[in-house]
Amino acid sequence: MAPGDDRIRARYRVLARLLPAEFRAAAGPDLETAAVACLERERARFGRAGALVAWAAIAADIVRVAARLRLEPAAPAPFHRKRIEAFMDNLRMDLRYALRGLKRQPGFAALTVLTLALGIGANTAIFSVVNAVLLRPLPYPNADELEYVTTRFQGQGLDKFWLSIPEVLELAQHNQSFSSVGGYRVAEFNVDTTPPFRPTVGVLTAGFLPTLGVPPLLGRGFTEADSVPGAERVALLSWELWQSRFGGDAGVLGRTFRADTIPRTIVGVMPRGFDILDARVDVWVPAIIDPKTLPVSRGGHGWYVVARRKPGVTPQQARADLEAMQSHWQDFVPAGTGHIFQLDNPNPATQHTLRIDPLKETVIGDIGRALVVLQGAVAFVLLIACANLANLLLARTESRQREFAARTAFGASRARLFSQFVTEGIVLAAFGAAAGVGLAWLGLRALLDISPDAIPRSSEIGLDPAVLAFSLGLTVLTGLVFGLTPLATLGSRLLASLRDGARTTSTRTQKVVRGALVVAEVTLAVVLVAGAGLLIRSLGNLMSVDPGFHREQLATFRVVLPALSYDPTRRVEFFGRLEDSLRRVPGVSQVAAMNGLPPSRRLDANDTDFEHIPNATAGTQGSGLPVENVDYWQTVTQRYIETMGIPIVKGRGFEPGDATGAPVALVNEALVERFFKGVEPIGARVKPPFPPNLAWLTIVGVVKDVKQGGVGAPVGTEIYFLAEQAQRAVGFVPNDMNLALRTSLPIDQLSGPVLQAVRALDPALPVVKLQTMDDVFGASVSRPRFLTFLLGIFGGLALVLAAIGTYGVLSYLVSRRSQEIGIRMALGAGRHEVLAMVLRQGLTLTGAGLILGAAGAVAAGRLMRTMLFNVSPVDPATIATVTIVMGLVALAACAVPALRATRVDPLTTLRQ
Repeated sequence: MAPGDDRIRARYRVLARLLPAEFRAAAGPDLETAAVACLERERARFGRAGALVAWAAIAADIVRVAARLRLEPAAPAPFHRKRIEAFMDNLRMDLRYALRGLKRQPGFAALTVLTLALGIGANTAIFSVVNAVLLRPLPYPNADELEYVTTRFQGQGLDKFWLSIPEVLELAQHNQSFSSVGGYRVAEFNVDTTPPFRPTVGVLTAGFLPTLGVPPLLGRGFTEADSVPGAERVALLSWELWQSRFGGDAGVLGRTFRADTIPRTIVGVMPRGFDILDARVDVWVPAIIDPKTLPVSRGGHGWYVVARRKPGVTPQQARADLEAMQSHWQDFVPAGTGHIFQLDNPNPATQHTLRIDPLKETVIGDIGRALVVLQGAVAFVLLIACANLANLLLARTESRQREFAARTAFGASRARLFSQFVTEGIVLAAFGAAAGVGLAWLGLRALLDISPDAIPRSSEIGLDPAVLAFSLGLTVLTGLVFGLTPLATLGSRLLASLRDGARTTSTRTQKVVRGALVVAEVTLAVVLVAGAGLLIRSLGNLMSVDPGFHREQLATFRVVLPALSYDPTRRVEFFGRLEDSLRRVPGVSQVAAMNGLPPSRRLDANDTDFEHIPNATAGTQGSGLPVENVDYWQTVTQRYIETMGIPIVKGRGFEPGDATGAPVALVNEALVERFFKGVEPIGARVKPPFPPNLAWLTIVGVVKDVKQGGVGAPVGTEIYFLAEQAQRAVGFVPNDMNLALRTSLPIDQLSGPVLQAVRALDPALPVVKLQTMDDVFGASVSRPRFLTFLLGIFGGLALVLAAIGTYGVLSYLVSRRSQEIGIRMALGAGRHEVLAMVLRQGLTLTGAGLILGAAGAVAAGRLMRTMLFNVSPVDPATIATVTIVMGLVALAACAVPALRATRVDPLTTLRQ
């Protein structure tokens, strides 16, 4: 034994004698023998310095034994209790140590918490949307049993069309797979209050509420008796309308209100949040079904249908049942009514069939993939943030090597170090998660206020327990990552670092991990920014689509006349007088009215007779003649074409003399392309097939195509009817019209004159949605704009984080190599050589990330294919632009530390 060892043993005996005799007796094995064994083991591993390490370990053993013996009760505690107590003691110590460490480094703590708050907050916000829209079942009992029933008209390209009321009733009566079937349609009516308002109305068959399985919160639902002609008119209120208009008064049952001049009695209130297909219905009323009109109602397709499968019936069995029904539908359809389902029709062009789809899929629509992409995007943001923090932790770990070495020398195991690292990481992650949940809540409220209609089921989005559990999981996972990162890179140099004095060193593993993290950051950022770039280009293409009219300086609002109070003649007079009144408003140059508001309106798909197309052969196989069905019927007043700024391609527009002259019509270019191939449209004649004995309308003009079914949708066929002659030419005059005003006035200055003009004609009429046409156009692209906005934010955040990460790593590397750089410069290396050396190191890492990111961007673009409009998923211009921008950002991030390296003073370095 070396001389120094004797001194160590002597000091050990002194310490050992400090233990009371009963404690030494209870300690078990001879502590002195254990000390000698420890000393020899450490000497064999580390030589002379090992004695110092061994002495520290022996002293720690003595202190630990003394503490343990003093805390032990007289009777030994159960093993599991000891383990729990030891765990809680260690946890308390680790928490105190972690909090003290963060207090000593407030800058590090603030940066870490802010970065994690952004990453966890973004993930929490998007997951709350994914959870509400995709993961959570619909808010109905046994919602997986609900099916959405539609019809197909293959010859007209209608894959999910509505049903007529006779078809709804026959389906409910004759099917074998559904326990109940209900139909509904959405309407509106004017409520006579002060001021008047126009709520959204759900018109229901008696089986609709039982099918969904949701009873009223107050009162009763609808019965078959409520749908009989002549029955008392009743209504159910939504919970939201009950609160806003009736103050939540439980005595509301039995009250009446006038809707479109008809008194209705309130018989119930629906539960909070009850809705269907995001229609945001305020009032529910029963459908009035007159058996006398059913035979002539079979062609009036306008009903949404929901069916509940019987327990144990699978969707496949339900589809087979529908096919069997369609094969003999004519058995229970009155003879001569027509429009029966024709599954076995040999002509696909005129085939009319049923289809069912899960109700949840119908509610979600095509938003599912977009939400998955958004969740992946915010996951990328969190990964980039974690990569940044991991690099920061690596630098912090290297500066704490002597601390870790001393703790190991005093007996701390790798498990004990891991516990300390994980505790520090979870403390940081917990602070970040708390701030992130707050940011998520604020962000959700802001996003839903900006675009409430962009996402289905938006009323159900919130920070519920599932979302908070997700945030907790992210917190724990992040804490574990932060614990593993420093531990995995410490290697076997802990004890050796005690011999290195104040100097700390980076292991090869740490250098590799640090570089890999930079490459990962740049890769993920490129993928995310490229995805955002594709959506930005797609949105730009949407916004630049020509809608077919000039929307600049164009305002619009809607007026609906009560059908019972205004006959067709009074309707024409009312809108004529309203146009004259608005035309006299200073700043208004043109006024017109139309029943369908572009660029997004509901499909009509109305049968239409064309004189030059034989009805008997239209749409049949081999005839080459299209099915006589027009996508949109548009009833307009005389100055509509001029007011909207729609170019006339051929012929003329409507003229004042047409109001009393022969029936005329205008058509769009798409209709000419479909129905007049090789035929001159001007002078040709068309007419509705019902009511019978209508005169033919002569086509006097062809106008430019106008977007009606959506900005990104193909243009449909369209016929324009003149409102002033509509009753005798078409058989009806719409009571629901949109007014268009060509004006230089801002919308807030226009609201007063508009409201005054309407109330001067009828004080009970509300003005509905006064807005600019730019706002209407923007609302039609609200979903792609919302998704682009979010992905753009995440892409910008990823770009900034990647730049900061690259800069931070290179700055740290320059600081670690300052001695090497000083020696190189003292030996003759020029500043440009030092600059090139640092830039080469940084650009090598970022270059690898750019290459991998470009490959990832191609894969991401293909995943986003359905979200794009007129943009290739692998658009070379977008990928090249993103790569160049990221390269420039990386170059700037590398240039700052590289320039700093050239300022190293070689004389100062040599003196150090």
